[in-house]
Amino acid sequence: MQFWALIVDSFRESLDRKIFWVMLLITLVVAAAMFCVGFQPGRIDILFGTWSIATDKFTLAGKIRPDFLAGIATEWIMDNILGWLAIILAVIATAGFLPSLMERGVVEVVLSKPLPRWKVFLGKYIGSLMFFAVHAVIFVVLTFFVVGFRWGAWVPGYLLGIPLTVLLFSFLYCVSALVAVTTRSGVAAILITLGAWVGFAGIQSLGDAFEMYPEWKDSRMIYETSRVMRWVVPKTQDLTYIAREWSGAASPLEMLGEPKDQKDREMLDRASQAENARLEIHPVYSIGTSLLFEAAVVLLAMWKFSRQDY
Repeated sequence: MQFWALIVDSFRESLDRKIFWVMLLITLVVAAAMFCVGFQPGRIDILFGTWSIATDKFTLAGKIRPDFLAGIATEWIMDNILGWLAIILAVIATAGFLPSLMERGVVEVVLSKPLPRWKVFLGKYIGSLMFFAVHAVIFVVLTFFVVGFRWGAWVPGYLLGIPLTVLLFSFLYCVSALVAVTTRSGVAAILITLGAWVGFAGIQSLGDAFEMYPEWKDSRMIYETSRVMRWVVPKTQDLTYIAREWSGAASPLEMLGEPKDQKDREMLDRASQAENARLEIHPVYSIGTSLLFEAAVVLLAMWKFSRQDY
């Protein structure tokens, strides 16, 4: 009961922060904006037909392509709004949870209860994940029904975006928790976590570059080092590919249409090679190795929290 009370307390603490309501407002605005847009064969209607944009990009044989609509929802909306903006806001909102717990006058009261320190840490950690999970559920469910009722494309696989985005946040929050316990600074946790996110993406992008330019693999030391680093760090970018595949969404490269010239075609072919290499990665491998990273970091943060002098 005390462990569950810690989790609930962490979630209640998040409700007191304005970012919670900012994230909720963003979700409602995005869902409302999506509802104002409709897709018809040969055109896109904006504000319920007030304006129309003529395009055949989403039409095939006189019918709207549901995989293209799923691509818009998954790649452009869920990935950019929930997978970027909401996660940044969540990192900012939760970065101060552990430092505030470790303040004098607070930590003594918490640790006076008959509860091991590792459980105290884990309760705060899970409570922070619940904070983001609630927003992920609201965002994905709302936009799922908008895509279904308004756009006419029911995509059950889109709902798998809920656990995938929560996983993405957890891969980043473990870094935030470790920095928070080590420095007792929420600001440091925010900056280092966002920097780590850029680093994770950069390592994966370097791997994509080797697929796009195979001749770079001649630099064996750099290539092998990037492969090892890519295995170790969380595969934050892979989750978008997994979400797209599970929802049956069209590739963004396919949605771009035909290239205008030979140079564009060559770049598109190279990008397709990198994308195919990503799609060949099994989700169990991608998520499993990322969870191993998270487990190692959480155990280290838990150990540091348990060994601190208060």
